[in-house]
Amino acid sequence: MAQQQYQQLQQLQQQSQQIEEYLQQLEQTRTQLNESKQAVRDLEDIEEGQEILASVGAGAFVKAEVKDTEKIVSNVGGDVFEERSNQDAANVLEKQLTILQDTQEELRDQMQEIQQQMQQIQQQMQEEQQQ
Repeated sequence: MAQQQYQQLQQLQQQSQQIEEYLQQLEQTRTQLNESKQAVRDLEDIEEGQEILASVGAGAFVKAEVKDTEKIVSNVGGDVFEERSNQDAANVLEKQLTILQDTQEELRDQMQEIQQQMQQIQQQMQEEQQQ
């Protein structure tokens, strides 16, 4: 019985660790989405023709001249890009943030359930050792 409980405990610990790693990834994504949302808002303060630094990834930037501050081009998946108004882009980002936050909440609930199960198993194991 103790061996079975120990294996069950290990499985729950692995699940807990996987959820924790996924939560960390989601938090990074949330940060990126918030940064993107802020960048879309910041476009309101930029004038056409103004020179900016445009990210090319991994902390590298190029100087660029803004041609249009009313629309942005966003990736809609599968290397497909679409031109959207700033408001549409902000709305899409907000929806993505909402979905992400809901997912985080569900995962935290799962994590809590797993921790409760782990505590129950540990308590059972301690009780069996005392007998």
